[in-house]
Amino acid sequence: MNPLIIVAAIPTALALFGVIRRNRMLFLLGYFIYALIVIPNELMTFMANGEMAHLGYAFLWTLQAILAFPNRLNFDGTKVFKSFGIKVFLSLSAVNVFGVLLIQGMPASLELTETTKIIVEIYHGILALLPLVGVFLMATDRIPVGSND
Repeated sequence: MNPLIIVAAIPTALALFGVIRRNRMLFLLGYFIYALIVIPNELMTFMANGEMAHLGYAFLWTLQAILAFPNRLNFDGTKVFKSFGIKVFLSLSAVNVFGVLLIQGMPASLELTETTKIIVEIYHGILALLPLVGVFLMATDRIPVGSND
C-alpha cells in the first residue's frame, strides 16, 4: 500500500475532529496539511512525466492550502465573517469533489491500485462533506460566537 495513504489519514482525521469539536483552527489545519501532501506529490509527477494536468492539480490544491491556512480568528457572528466563511467552506468542498472525480477517472496502475483509489476517494469524499457541515452550522447560527481580542 502507498505510504501516502496512511499519512493522508492524519489530516483527514484532524479535519473530522475539528468539526466534531467545532474547532475552526483544527478543521482548517487538517485541510492545510492535506494540501501540503498533495502539492509536492503532484509537482513530482509533473516533473517526471511533464503532463500539464499534474501542474494544474498542484495549483488547485495550492488554492486549498491558501484558503485553509489556519489562523486564530474566532467566529464573531457578523454577516461579513459568515459570508466569507461560507464561501471558503464551499470552495474547500468544491476542490475535494473535484478530487473524487479526478481519482475516479484515473486508471489503476502500480502506484494507484484499485484499493488505493477507493481509500483516496473516501478521504476526498469526507473532505468534500465536512465543509458542508460547517456551512450548515454557520447558516443556522450553531457555531459559538467568540471575540477576536
